[in-house]
Amino acid sequence: MLYGFFACYAVTGKCDLRTDNKARDVPVFASLDDCQKFGSASAGEPPSKEGKWALDEGHYYQCLGLTPVAPAAPAEPPRTVYKTSAETLQRDFQTNPDALTRKIGNSIIEVTGTIDNASVADGAALQLSGDAWDVTAWLTAEGKTAAIGLPKHGHITLSCDRIGTLMAAAGRRPAVVELRDCTPAKAD
Repeated sequence: MLYGFFACYAVTGKCDLRTDNKARDVPVFASLDDCQKFGSASAGEPPSKEGKWALDEGHYYQCLGLTPVAPAAPAEPPRTVYKTSAETLQRDFQTNPDALTRKIGNSIIEVTGTIDNASVADGAALQLSGDAWDVTAWLTAEGKTAAIGLPKHGHITLSCDRIGTLMAAAGRRPAVVELRDCTPAKAD
């Protein structure tokens, strides 16, 4: 115990030494400021929600680290959900694809529609009935599995990662939208 105290004090000049319930030497600091300044790994316990390793009032676990603890990276905010129908999506895309793309932004697209073809490209996509054109929804690997056995003319809601252009506008023919990275969210 005496060696542990001297080792702790020699490194920081701010330590005290205690014995834990397994008779091991546990270095502690007298102030939270010193604990955070010189701290490293705690004595095998997670910190409290305030980030403290309280031993008792006025003493905190941690010693011998000498490297400041880096702050945690901020969590990425959840993506918003853009809800629409296959018909509305196709109509809005034909009207102004760039405006629709900006409006959706990074949102997840939740689209409802009627299945017109349940096995496009060997089950890799579904076609949903649109106004003038069908909307092709390309499925993820999990989406392919979930889409097995979906009936033609069944009603479905898909959660898709993004939209794209299946066919560019040319002359009188309007642009045709497609959905990418989709998984069935609900099927009727």
